[in-house]
Amino acid sequence: MSFSEILNILLGTGLVGLMVAVATMKATVRKANADAEKARAEAETVRITNTENATRILVENIVKPLKEELNATRTDLQATKKEMASTKREMARLRKAVEAASGCRHADYCPVLFKLRDNQKDADAAGADIFDIREERHDCVGDQSDNDTDGAREQGEPGSIRGQPP
Repeated sequence: MSFSEILNILLGTGLVGLMVAVATMKATVRKANADAEKARAEAETVRITNTENATRILVENIVKPLKEELNATRTDLQATKKEMASTKREMARLRKAVEAASGCRHADYCPVLFKLRDNQKDADAAGADIFDIREERHDCVGDQSDNDTDGAREQGEPGSIRGQPP
């Protein structure tokens, strides 16, 4: 038999050809599966690398500045708390001093207490400053009695309020 006859018998029969095809196909499928697994592994590596880079960028550009701002805000808050405590202590001292001043023998003529009372009036009524000025001017003139029997005063006389007749 010649070589071509042997090949014809071997390749001509469907069973041998099928076995050869299956054997070569199995190798091809294994190689394709290996390539697919390799591609999946590379894709997963790229995904992990991208996630790590995104996380790093977020930390550097967002988290760190926010932490710094939070720490600055906390520092400001602590300073404000200290200032508020100091103001509270000063207010308590002032309140004690004002309460003690009412028992003073000079309390009736104390300019500080007058001013505190005036400030209370200012908070209660609008435009109280105008009346306070008039009262101070009237108080500065003193207790001068009107010697005129008819009660009429001329402008500019002592005892008249801002030169106005009554």
